[in-house]
Amino acid sequence: MAKISALVLKPERDFQAKSVPADPQGIQKFVGGSPIMTRLTDGIVVVSNENATEEDPLNFTIFQRHHDHVHELGKLYSDAVFAAESDQGLTSLDKDQKQLVKNWFQFGRDKLLLDE
Repeated sequence: MAKISALVLKPERDFQAKSVPADPQGIQKFVGGSPIMTRLTDGIVVVSNENATEEDPLNFTIFQRHHDHVHELGKLYSDAVFAAESDQGLTSLDKDQKQLVKNWFQFGRDKLLLDE
């Protein structure tokens, strides 16, 4: 099974660079439940547990800055895996993409902020 380099983010923990399976079903062992892929920006996706609920630990809240306003897009519970996406499916994050993901959390571990 092919592996990719991704960032794994568990609730209340720091990022960990890990080698994970290159398909959402293989990533299920990291996120549990039913994996769902959400496209962010710059070819980066986050894979999380579609079945996670408010009873699971809150991982982070996603916000988007639109002009001078910041809007909450939603909360992500349980574990998350950040990877890149290409025509071939999930691929490894490069060094710049890993830094970009970390920069999205500039206001704290629990707040992911995307610019429009």
